Amino acid sequence: MKQIYKLLVILFALATLSSCETYGDYEIEYTAIYPLCGEWVVNVTGEDGAVLAEGLTCSTYNTTDDATDKMWVKLGAAANDWGVRGKVNCDVASKSFDGNGIPNLLHAADGVNSTVTFNITGKVVLDGYTTQANTKADAIEFTLTQSTGKTVTVKGFRKTGWEGEDY
Repeated sequence: MKQIYKLLVILFALATLSSCETYGDYEIEYTAIYPLCGEWVVNVTGEDGAVLAEGLTCSTYNTTDDATDKMWVKLGAAANDWGVRGKVNCDVASKSFDGNGIPNLLHAADGVNSTVTFNITGKVVLDGYTTQANTKADAIEFTLTQSTGKTVTVKGFRKTGWEGEDY
């Protein structure tokens, strides 16, 4: 019986030690405009300081050709007079973005051409926001002026994926 026990212990030890395989960390590939791109939880505030919307998702992402000086901004819907989708200028080194007279493709019937435009000026601050869980996240802030003359301020933070922080 002792020999069976010893044999089982040896087999268990061999199985445990031989099945432990370690893998290195995967290299993360970023787009040319990282850290400007991402999904953001934002609040929209009017010129008078009144909060127009809270907890919206704003997306900033690279162009199909992975340009280093352009990115897409998408926020809200055409039904909202502050909703936008357009390609803006960006500067990765200064973590800023801007544009004047950008066609707002949320109002494009064909998805390509729009007579409605917007102006935008914004920036991203790395670790510039403290979440409710007291962790650091990147912050985003931009001023948006529609061709209708309405100006709003959008502020928020990069989605962390942690439960309770995407509010």
